[in-house]
Amino acid sequence: MLSISKTANPNYVCKIVKLDNVRKHENADKLQVATIDFQNVIIGLDEKEGDVCVFFPVESQINANFIKFINAFRENTHNADETKKGFFENNCRVKAVKLRGEKSIGFVVPISQVESFVGQKIEEEVGTEFDYINDIKLVNKYEIFKPGMTTRNGRIEKRISRLVEGQFHFHVDTENLRKNAANIKPEDYISVSYKVHGTSAIFSRVLVKRKLNLIEKFSKLIGVKVQETEYDLLYSSRKVVKNEFETKDKCGFYSTDIWGDVKNEIADKIPEGYTIYGEIIGFTKDNKQIQAGYDYGCEPGQHKFQVYRITITNNSGQVINLSTAQIREFCERVGLETVHYFYEGFAKDMYPEIQGIENWSTAFVRKLEEYHTDKDCYMCKNVVPEEGVVVRKDLTFSFEGYKLKSFRFLELESKELDKGEADMESSN
Repeated sequence: MLSISKTANPNYVCKIVKLDNVRKHENADKLQVATIDFQNVIIGLDEKEGDVCVFFPVESQINANFIKFINAFRENTHNADETKKGFFENNCRVKAVKLRGEKSIGFVVPISQVESFVGQKIEEEVGTEFDYINDIKLVNKYEIFKPGMTTRNGRIEKRISRLVEGQFHFHVDTENLRKNAANIKPEDYISVSYKVHGTSAIFSRVLVKRKLNLIEKFSKLIGVKVQETEYDLLYSSRKVVKNEFETKDKCGFYSTDIWGDVKNEIADKIPEGYTIYGEIIGFTKDNKQIQAGYDYGCEPGQHKFQVYRITITNNSGQVINLSTAQIREFCERVGLETVHYFYEGFAKDMYPEIQGIENWSTAFVRKLEEYHTDKDCYMCKNVVPEEGVVVRKDLTFSFEGYKLKSFRFLELESKELDKGEADMESSN
């Protein structure tokens, strides 16, 4: 009945919640504020403590038919009842907003509205996250631009991938720490790193399919074993392998290939089987900022590449994640730069003053918010809000990563999206 689809981003699914910490909005008589997963959400006067509701996270996109059903469009002619008017724009996007001094990071509706829309009771599913109710998709991540297929002369171009199954892996989505706070325990070994606002990049020297010559192709046809794979360096943005095919992919958001530029700079530093994940920050070669306003101390035309994850993949496709300490040691040895680390060690030792208190995880997140969010970016020459931090929990052969974004950054991100301009993460 309630499900999360395979393609869903876990940061942009909705959740059935019980309202907690409901309090009066100090500067608005007709509004209240509730706390959901450490996030302030502004609600109306009809909601009260303990009510079961559905929470939609910031920068999610809600089903347009549902927005119409609850009469929440700003343009009243789009609503089921045209005499009523809401505040949603036509794109159905949930924004980070500040109303009369109170932050709101999300949108809440009574469970009864969702039940009426789908014609089914779901009130007993408190705590469940989902994007689908049966075959109805209720929410997804808001995106301006989605890349199409490569075409030539208006026709779809048929290309053969060089990828070997199980060798190349995109980076997994980093989930929101605020809704996963309980996953960090005092005894966990963690690192806390600065989250930079650039463009994701992956450089992976793994097995790919060889381009066979005519003799090799004939030999294969008659049953002679030929070498069909070889190690080569693949390079990728967040979701597009730029050299997956013999024909190079277009640059997408940029007129220059910033990922290819970095690939050429670090190619000799990546051993066979290694995959380097990181963020490119600063400028492209043609002096465009990779993210508007964020120079990260670079001059026009300059960039930096900062590493945050490294894996080793063997011939069978088994993947091992290097620990934080191993990442730092490897990068120091080969001359790569890592993201900035504020802390590495046991979680309980980061803030000794909260050791042993009840609801330690809650206090830990609050401390992180106090010290590492809503400040100016210390790396940038211009004044822009820092994006936040990433908390990484090291396990034996893997890890868990959680991001904590500052409200000021979320607010800026919402304003940028309001302009309707695609950024690099959407376009590549």
